[in-house]
Amino acid sequence: MYAWANGPRPDHGHGRTRRGRRVRGAGACHAGACHAGARLALAAILLLSLSAQLGCSGKSGGDGPVAPIGISGLTVQGNLVRWRTEVPARGWVRYGFAVGRFDHAAYPVAAGRADRQYALDHSVPLLDLTRGRLVWVQAVSEATNGSVAATSVDTFTAAIAAPTGILTATMIHIGFGDSHLLTMPTSGEHVLIDAGPRSGARAVSEYLDAHGVSRIDVMVATHVHLDHIGGMVGSADTLAVLDSRPPDVFLDSPTKSFDKPAYREALADLAGHPSTTHVVVYRFDTSASNPALAFDPQVDVTVLNSSRAPDVGLTGYEGTDINNESIVLRFTYGDVHFMMGGDCEDQSTASILAAFPAAQLEVEFYKAQHHGLHDANSAAWINALRPRVAFIPNTQQVWDGDLTDALSAATARLQAIGAHVYAIDDLPTLDRLRGSGAQHNVTFATDGRSYEVRIELATQSTALGHQEQACDSSDQ
Repeated sequence: MYAWANGPRPDHGHGRTRRGRRVRGAGACHAGACHAGARLALAAILLLSLSAQLGCSGKSGGDGPVAPIGISGLTVQGNLVRWRTEVPARGWVRYGFAVGRFDHAAYPVAAGRADRQYALDHSVPLLDLTRGRLVWVQAVSEATNGSVAATSVDTFTAAIAAPTGILTATMIHIGFGDSHLLTMPTSGEHVLIDAGPRSGARAVSEYLDAHGVSRIDVMVATHVHLDHIGGMVGSADTLAVLDSRPPDVFLDSPTKSFDKPAYREALADLAGHPSTTHVVVYRFDTSASNPALAFDPQVDVTVLNSSRAPDVGLTGYEGTDINNESIVLRFTYGDVHFMMGGDCEDQSTASILAAFPAAQLEVEFYKAQHHGLHDANSAAWINALRPRVAFIPNTQQVWDGDLTDALSAATARLQAIGAHVYAIDDLPTLDRLRGSGAQHNVTFATDGRSYEVRIELATQSTALGHQEQACDSSDQ
């Protein structure tokens, strides 16, 4: 299948059209050694892979492994990829800049939750183009019956550059734990939410160095567990992120049920940086009511949780009680909403559901609570948020036992509402599967209208301490 930059769709029966410009297909190759059959074979292989990975039926139609959706008319105009299906389907696009290597997954506009709707005509913006660069692209459609169809892999040369005003949120690979870097769309402020375990300080610093981030404007400590706050204070072998990049603002929760050494160290570090303002945030605070949350004039922020809510009792298990104190933030940029936070378990997320109207909780992107484990991410919570994209900060590299099994409940709930799930080592929509050993930094990017997921191979240093060492140590 060829892409047409303008004019009507081609006559696929003869490969001709009365007007329009053909854009070279991925299988055609510059040397002319490949042909359309190779492109179709590649599409068939990718389709089988996608069907299996996304939990879809991938039913075959006719004599080939193509789902009976009927997909045609792929065109690229500017940064928009358009196509049509014969039955209602949800569409998205995979693209990248090397043959056979998709590292972007793009989704439709979010207004009216069009990104979740089943439609016949599909239009998906691409947000990371460079004028003159060759792009490999494939459109994918998922029908209500669970079947999947994909176009053949095509190429086009980008005629326009990426839009400006992009907000990004990157899940940084730091071993076991959480660390996320947000870059605001107009102010350019960098917000670091957690910094992983003590050993994670090196990974966070290496990632920031590699991406030209010399300063952190706001640092958020979601809760006092070592796998979230440890990298902020570092160790004898790793320079604390609080010291290497002291923030202008340090956001904290008001009360702690348990005293932890790493948190005491963080307070001591803050005392050594008088230019850093230590700010406590409370549930219901917003960027309009609390200036410390005003990261960008175009981005609204709401605090959904901060410390244990009055309707969340102590459980008698220290780990759960600390998790339930986690800060959780909801961001709104234009039509796009997303949620970041720490390790809130089911009791705490139930409290959030009771405290906020449903309309204030839906999101396009969700960072899973508590590393995607079974004691968080309940069905009620997932069904209220209805994300299209979910990140799980976890990897088999640092997990004792079968991580796929450990994440199965949350993954099944997310897939049941149509979400695509991305973990550090498992990105099925982009053909990176757990078991390969590859680790990734995963980025959510949005211009406030549509959004996409971008991945890169993680090259920063990470210690391979397992979750018991990171989460259950007395040095939390």
